[in-house]
Amino acid sequence: MITGFNTDIKHNEKVYHIQTEDKGLQNPYIESLVYVGGEILASKKTSYAEQAKSGIDEKWIGGLMEQQHRTMIAAIKRGRFDGPADATKSAAPRPTMAGGEMVPPTTEAGVATAIPGEEKTLDQVIIDYLASEAESEHLELSLLNAVEFYSGSPVELRVATKKSLSQNPIAAAAIEVKVISTIEPPRVIFKGKTAADGTATVRCTIPAFREGTAAVIISAQSGIGNDEVKQLVKRKK
Repeated sequence: MITGFNTDIKHNEKVYHIQTEDKGLQNPYIESLVYVGGEILASKKTSYAEQAKSGIDEKWIGGLMEQQHRTMIAAIKRGRFDGPADATKSAAPRPTMAGGEMVPPTTEAGVATAIPGEEKTLDQVIIDYLASEAESEHLELSLLNAVEFYSGSPVELRVATKKSLSQNPIAAAAIEVKVISTIEPPRVIFKGKTAADGTATVRCTIPAFREGTAAVIISAQSGIGNDEVKQLVKRKK
């Protein structure tokens, strides 16, 4: 399970460290912090308290964390935090966890320092990929409401398409919902396009499955690329 995202981004000779974590269902919000030279330069918090009331899972929370982290990376690339050149040209330290709070590692003198010889974790490999992906403008698809897919049941959800760097909505993006399973060929159950604000409402019925496993693939496609979200289909007890 990915518990948080950490990465370093070099921009205009400065190294920015971004850390994103979930505060948990008891304190339902996602927090991202941007460090430069061991000091917090900016922060962003996103509450999901309303969505938590209707029931959400770790996968949904992870998607929200990833989306916010990408947004912070894109903001740095766009120069959102640019300032005068100063001593922050050296590599920024990587914050560590202490009692559930983020603090930068320090020497005995209290000066922030990097962790020598640190090996990349799976989380870091994933976020390095996301950082490289953030270099170019591409489509991002997200679900605006938490929803579960049950065999043989109707479903309604709202999706949104945005440009990864500018975060501007993408109108007329093609939306398709497909069901794949271990016992039947893939089946398209919805086709549509996003409105001027980049959103679309999807209403469809999940086919009934008495055996095997199935998944829903929600995809979006436009002139700057495509993206998709996958979720498993559950059978009612």
